[in-house]
Amino acid sequence: MKKKYKNYRKNVLERVLKTAILAILSYLAVRLGIAGGNLLFSTDVNIIRNVHVESFKSTLNKAIPLIDTVYNSGNISISLSREISNLIANIFNFNLDNPVTILNAQSPIMYNFYNNSYKEYLAQEIEKEKEKSKYENSDSGNTGDKPEGKTDEGTEPHEGPSGFLQDQSSIYYDGTDGTGWDDSGGNNDYNSNIAIKNESKYEVDDAMIEQLLKEELSFKFEEKGPQILIYHTHTSESYLRKLEDLGKENVPSRTQDSRYNVVRVGDELHKHLEKKYGFNVMHNGTINDYDYNDSYVNAAKTVDNILKGNPSLKVVIDLHRDGLDGVNKLRQAIKIDNKNAAQMFFVIGTNHENWKENFKLALKLHKYMNDKYPGLMLPILLRNARYNQQVSKGAFIIEIGGDGNTLDEAIESTKYLAEALNEVLGGMK
Repeated sequence: MKKKYKNYRKNVLERVLKTAILAILSYLAVRLGIAGGNLLFSTDVNIIRNVHVESFKSTLNKAIPLIDTVYNSGNISISLSREISNLIANIFNFNLDNPVTILNAQSPIMYNFYNNSYKEYLAQEIEKEKEKSKYENSDSGNTGDKPEGKTDEGTEPHEGPSGFLQDQSSIYYDGTDGTGWDDSGGNNDYNSNIAIKNESKYEVDDAMIEQLLKEELSFKFEEKGPQILIYHTHTSESYLRKLEDLGKENVPSRTQDSRYNVVRVGDELHKHLEKKYGFNVMHNGTINDYDYNDSYVNAAKTVDNILKGNPSLKVVIDLHRDGLDGVNKLRQAIKIDNKNAAQMFFVIGTNHENWKENFKLALKLHKYMNDKYPGLMLPILLRNARYNQQVSKGAFIIEIGGDGNTLDEAIESTKYLAEALNEVLGGMK
């Protein structure tokens, strides 16, 4: 009996010991697995940190254009490799990353064609011929008809099969005095510190202006997600690099180098709005004017893709610079706090049902800046085209300076625009 009891006790002890050993081994295995997983994770993180991901981003962007559109933030980066590449390009007038520039360097005709100067000139000449033909073939009397090409619904005959508005000409003027503003065209309405150049089919009077200024904006920012979008329909519009270039021949008015065109100005506005005022801002630097005549069509697709992925965006800013239609360059500058700043103006398209909401926002911004910085703002320009502003109740074009302003002057103005945006929109954050 004692022998059986000893065997039973021995078996129980063995089972308990085996169970304990198994539990210990299981625990050690789990701990070892966790340690191994952590090691692999930290190793992967370190590898990823040391990988130059921009090359992979670039490859993916080229493979899927939609990704290129959405993730092209428009931020300006300066690196040693880029500076060396730019130095070589400045010396030899071509860039090995862009083979067409090699041909451009050999032929002025090809250079003018591929840098969009020829296309821009051709587009302006075509518009001139259309205007000339319209007036030559029209009756001298006023028949009271709607403006040519307009319907009762207020649509234009420039809408393509995809639903995107076909390109409108840039905001250019026929002046030769370098001012760009001609009071003979359109209606000019004034109310306090507000000036409007009305080239639309709608009547705008003091009562409308006062009412819109009193009304609250019809949108609110959401708690999460980007709030303001900055993009550029005419992405390659550039500025003088130094004031001494004003009046010189063959000084380009366009460049795809984002350090010297409107993308750089948009980048500075982006920084002011985010770092100083705390807005959540997206800045897109997609080049929409590879083909100048399709700039607004391309920009519409760019903005549409962005808004679909970021429905929280409420304010949509199309940042341009102004210019003269001719050989002269347009210089619009004012001195504020002993620094030259480029004068600005809003362009509001009216060929859509929400144009008054966009106009309301422009009025509030315009008034704030002209009250605080007299002379900074030129008249708000109202036009019949819609300029892709139907996408939001807070959309507008802002023209910052002209092609006769320096880049520094345009950058200086962005801090005043950011201040105004914060004053008008800050309470909605």
